[in-house]
Formats: sequence, C-alpha cells, structure tokens
Amino acid sequence: MSTIYNTLFRSPSKQTRENGVGKNTNGEKSTANVTSIEKENGPEHVVNVEDPLLPPQETTSLLENENREEKKLVTVQDFFFPANNPTIQRYYRFTASPTSPFAALHKRPGSNDAGGVTGLLRRSAVLPSHGTDRSGEWILVSVGGRSGWARKRRTMTTGGFVMARQFHGTEGWMGNHIFLLNGRIMLGSDAPLFMFTNALLITGVGLYCFLFLPKLEDPSWLLTSQQNLIITLILFVFSMATLWVSATTDPGILPAVSSPIKPPVPTDGVVGGPLGYRYCSTCNIFRPPRSKHCNSCNVCVSKFDHHCPWVGNCIGERNHHYFFMFLTAVSALTIITSITCFQILFQAYSKTIVSSTPLLPSRMEEVPDCAQRLWASVGSMPVLVLFGCFLLLCAWSLVSLLLFHGMIISVAQTTNERVRNVYQYGRNENVDDHGCCQNWKDAFCRQRPRSMLPSDFTDIVVCDHSHPETLWKNEVRQLGTDSEEQRTIQRVDGEQENGVVGTYGSQIHGSDNGETFR
Repeated sequence: MSTIYNTLFRSPSKQTRENGVGKNTNGEKSTANVTSIEKENGPEHVVNVEDPLLPPQETTSLLENENREEKKLVTVQDFFFPANNPTIQRYYRFTASPTSPFAALHKRPGSNDAGGVTGLLRRSAVLPSHGTDRSGEWILVSVGGRSGWARKRRTMTTGGFVMARQFHGTEGWMGNHIFLLNGRIMLGSDAPLFMFTNALLITGVGLYCFLFLPKLEDPSWLLTSQQNLIITLILFVFSMATLWVSATTDPGILPAVSSPIKPPVPTDGVVGGPLGYRYCSTCNIFRPPRSKHCNSCNVCVSKFDHHCPWVGNCIGERNHHYFFMFLTAVSALTIITSITCFQILFQAYSKTIVSSTPLLPSRMEEVPDCAQRLWASVGSMPVLVLFGCFLLLCAWSLVSLLLFHGMIISVAQTTNERVRNVYQYGRNENVDDHGCCQNWKDAFCRQRPRSMLPSDFTDIVVCDHSHPETLWKNEVRQLGTDSEEQRTIQRVDGEQENGVVGTYGSQIHGSDNGETFR
C-alpha cells in the first residue's frame, strides 16, 4: 500500500536539476549551467552557475526552457487526468431526470440495502471511475474523498452511469461554482448575490447622478457639482472593476484528489493543530497551514480569509488585495454620496421659510423655528433623505470592514484566524508577521502564487478508451466475505460505516471535517 501511496501522491520537497555537461574545444568535460530549485518551507531559491566554456546562446536557451516549464499553465485535460492520480481510468456521466433524480453510491458492488449507501448524487455530473467489479456492471467512482460503487446504465430508460467519451470541462467540476460564457468565467457559489451587488451599485450611482446631484447648488462645501460627478464616476468604475476582479479571480483553490485512497501524511511540517496540515475528507487532501475548506463553494482555499456573499466568492491568498481595493473604493464612494445628499438637504433647509410652508401642521406653531424648517425640508424631498440615510448606513459598515481588514493586514493575519483567536495571548507564533510596513508590502507587492486551475474550462476533455477497464485492486483478489469486500473502498469514514447518507453536488456544502452532509 505504501508503494501505491508514493505513486499517487508524490510531492518532493526538493527538486534539483542539473542541465548537462559540456565539452570544450579540447574535448575536456566542463560543468554547464547548473540550476538548483529548492523548495523547503520558504520561497524558491534559484542559483545559476554559468560556465564560461558554454556558448551564451545555449545558456540563454536553457534558462528560457526552464522559465517556460515553470510558467506552464494547467490545461483542462491535465486537470481531469492529473499525473499524481493514476487510479482514474474512465469518466462516467450521470444525467438527472424526473424518473431518476439521483444516483446512489454503495459501499460494495451489488449492494441494494439502505445501510450500504454511502451517498446520493443529486445533480447531473461527470465522475471519475477507478475500476469495475468482477461482473463488469458496477464501477467505483469518487467525488473527492467520497467513493462508492455505482451501477452502469443497462438501457436508455433506466438510471445509471454511462461512459463519457468526452465531456465539457464544466461538467466535471465538483465545486458549487457557476460558470459564465461557456466556462471562460467562474463565479463563486453566491453568484446571484454578486449580481445583486452589481445592480445595487449601478442603481445607486444612477439615481445619485441623474436625480439628486443636479439639485446641488454651487458653491458647495468641498467640491463643485462637476467635480463631484467626475470623482463619483471614477470611484464607481474602480469599484466595479475591483469587484469583478475579486469575484472572478481564483482565490487559491486547492484541487481535490478524487481517489478511494487516502493520501500519505505530509512529513515536511506539523500535522494537526491550528497552524499545521489538516486532512480534508471532502477534497481528500492534506491542506497546508492557514488553508480551510469553504462550505459554500465546497473547495479548499489556500490562506483562506472568509467567504464574501456580496462578492459571491471566497477571499483567499490570490484575491485578498483586490478585495481590499474594492472596499476602499466603495467606502469612499458611499462617503462622498452620503455627504452630498445631506449637503443638498442643508441647502434646502437654509432656503426654507416657515411662514410660506404649507406642509407644516397647525399644531406645530409652537415648535421652534429650526425644527419647523427641518421638518419642511425633509417633507419636500423624502426620497433624498431615505437615500442619504441608506448610504450613511452603508458607509458606516463598509468603513468598519475596511478598518478591520487594514488591521489584519498590518499584523499578517486572516479573518478566519482572527475569529478563531489563533494567535491570541501568544499561543502560536505568526511566522508571516514581519512588521507593519513589510506586511503591507507583502500584501500588495509580493507576487501571487500561480493558480492550480485551468485558465478557463471551455475545452473538451477527451477520454482515452484504447485500454480496457481493469478490476479495482480488491476485486482482483476475489474477496469472499463481507468484511473483505468492505475494504474495496478505502475512504469510508465512521459516519458512512454507521449508515449515514451523504449527498454530493452543488446543492450540498461539503463539511470541513467530513462529519456532516446536507
């Protein structure tokens, strides 16, 4: 079993490449360009030792090839047939219909009892298979760390799984994300709320510019009406741009490993605890420190900060700085617009004459003059007052959130760590805290890690069916007892053994520790 583990999940912590041995004109050997890439617990260290006997053109080509390999993007084909998971043999498609709304995954092939069900697939999906049983009618499929036996479809009228010779990249994605433009744009699980945020910004700025701002009379307190309009439009465009970038940028998703075999325990760090490797049974990976499984998007995210429903996406290592810029722009936008609204109200208050105001009731004659003028001003433009109060509440909450994120950037923490009090009372050392100024520099100037996902999911994944399907390794042993057959699924957790039924799909949120399904 250890051999299989090493084959499946090999992740060396140190890679050393020595590029060739050259020869000089006398036929003597000379050491060529040597590039060492060490990955321990810190950044990459590249050491280049140039040989004066090696032509400069060859040295340049070697470096270009090295950089090209480092910058190679992940393709959709490689994403669904990863080199570190050779157990994937085929992909099978399940199509939900009124007659077959779900597919049951069983602990063992041929099991029809309710206690043998490990999960229910409640939506159409394409799942990887790892082998068949001895009868050839059942396949072992996986959704991350959740595996089970599924029945192949026999006829066109019954439910079951059908072998997929090719499929679209979005069909095989098991997260709760929503794809736009045929897979070119991937939004988070709260895409409807993200669209509502867009509509709220567009509607609010439209009302402000066309309905309320023309009522501002010059000279104003700070800006003229024209200057106010220009600044408002600049902040609006910047807010929309950073909002979309935050929503469409990969926050640092760690791809799940769909396999019945649990990965080996990492040996290059602490396992367990708030700042150690932790196993995610939903994704079947040991996620690195400071990462977390997002129950909304059903993926593990590197340096997870929080899941923002208004952005519709997770906020993590790769998009937190964009999210902070969005907060800065939208906070400034709400502050300026709310101040302008109350400035317009003050101008109306200054011009209000109590004696000529028919809006005041007769019983308010004994009320002070200033209160009557204020009442008359509010009554003359109630929509403006409601709009200004709404903007004031938005500005208060947004500025508070902005200051909070500025504080956690200053101390190199995440919202998740702050809420969990990971570093409180010095119980854990924050090795990423290098001082306030350096922390801000790292947050905005440090190069972001490369995404582990394809740039888009528009490509078609073609499955190689040139080789016949093989039996799952435990089926080869021709197990005879129930206890032996039970080992055909290596990833069966305690709740599955007790008959708890889980569900896979976008309607379900994976749990952080695999104990609950919804």
